[in-house]
Amino acid sequence: MGRNSLLPIDQTELRTQALKHIQLCREIWKVLKQTVGQAMLVQKLCINPKPVHKQVQQSQYPCDFPKDRTDTLLLLYEFEARAKLNDLSVGSLLDKVWELPEVDIKTLETIASLAMESPAHYPSVCKRALKMVLTLLRKQETTDMVTYSKCLHSLVCLLLPSGVTEADIYVLEEAWGYFEDALRILGNTVLQASYPQVEIIWLMTRAWNTGIYQYSTGGYKEAEQWCGLGMRFLGHLGTLKSSYESQVKHN
Repeated sequence: MGRNSLLPIDQTELRTQALKHIQLCREIWKVLKQTVGQAMLVQKLCINPKPVHKQVQQSQYPCDFPKDRTDTLLLLYEFEARAKLNDLSVGSLLDKVWELPEVDIKTLETIASLAMESPAHYPSVCKRALKMVLTLLRKQETTDMVTYSKCLHSLVCLLLPSGVTEADIYVLEEAWGYFEDALRILGNTVLQASYPQVEIIWLMTRAWNTGIYQYSTGGYKEAEQWCGLGMRFLGHLGTLKSSYESQVKHN
């Protein structure tokens, strides 16, 4: 409802109401977990009544449901409502999501998107969520290169937005690190094969354009570094290398 309402004042009221409903749902869910936990203990005692005292001590209240997504969904609903209400507590909600026993990449991607979905604007929270995505991806036995490349793309966009030509040295250094991260992956022949070529072209172009801006403002050393960084992606373009190489020479 809060998404479809046309008047901002109505959206605010609906989102405030949504927070109350979310809290009510959370309390109901807590009671349900406790109830199920008690029922499971009773069933366990009926099967094996000895020693009762030890089993009660080892029981968990409330009962844990590691595969159930209720807690995750409630946190996502709360995050969206608070983000669009300009509530500064959204950062702490991200911490709660990270502490979930079964935090997943899709949930963190959703938070990153919601953090920047108008009227919300929390680039720092978005960046934190994306960094968490990278952490989970690096732990995978077989890294999902499509998701990894999209995450790097989003992080670079946050640091070097389109149309924004000026960035301080610390932002440029952080952005540079993500380009190097991509090059490290492309240096692995196994991983390179599954890295989307369109993303390689995009990274090359973004680095080159950053260098061109540095040159236009008199930062000749920085311009050389960034353009050189862009050129390093050329070797990973396969059959497209010669085409883009000629375009660079003409520019």
